[in-house]
Amino acid sequence: MIKRLLIIPARIGSKRIKNKNIKKFFGMPIINYSIETAIKSKIFDEIHVSTDSLRVKNIVKKYPINIDFLRPKKLSGSKIGLIKVYQFVVKKFLDMGKKFDQIWFLTPCSPLIDKKDLISASNYIKKNKVKNLLAITEYPHPIQRAFKLDKSKKLSPDSKKNLIVRTQNFEKRYHDTGTFGVINYNSLIKKKLVFKGFLIPRNKGIDIDTIDDWKLAESLFKKK
Repeated sequence: MIKRLLIIPARIGSKRIKNKNIKKFFGMPIINYSIETAIKSKIFDEIHVSTDSLRVKNIVKKYPINIDFLRPKKLSGSKIGLIKVYQFVVKKFLDMGKKFDQIWFLTPCSPLIDKKDLISASNYIKKNKVKNLLAITEYPHPIQRAFKLDKSKKLSPDSKKNLIVRTQNFEKRYHDTGTFGVINYNSLIKKKLVFKGFLIPRNKGIDIDTIDDWKLAESLFKKK
């Protein structure tokens, strides 16, 4: 029987959007959507919100989730990689006598992800014997035709020869959505992180980092 731990990483500090992880999104803290989606999926043995904040902990209290331990400040800075956070959480649970086969993560700013996405990913992992999975989506326009802007706003192409290639002739490219993923326990401990992509629609793969991202997510959520 596969045992799954879901980690929702929710530190309180954010630079571009103040208190992003608990900012109100259509009437309730945006993190609540990730928590409710995780609970509704019914695929996790344990759901843990990894936070350094008592404010976040108090928000989580309304749900049947125990935050058994807070994230230490040394793992709560903006330059700390989330892999270190996941390793810390897994070790703490091991000390409590709990071991998990799959370590899932769902970011707190993922209101467009629903339970069907998580269930589909779980089924995909089982069917294809996938160890490590990352939710990805397709770039909306061929990245091979990207431009750079200098300080004077002058445009320069990454590749001049690609400007004359028809867009439909470019090989598709994908990017991490910043929404969810899965890491096998052994891969996490040994830091052997080779991922397979799990494709989700672009209208669900919004990585909310800026106010423009936030507004786009609101627009898409209304339509949903």
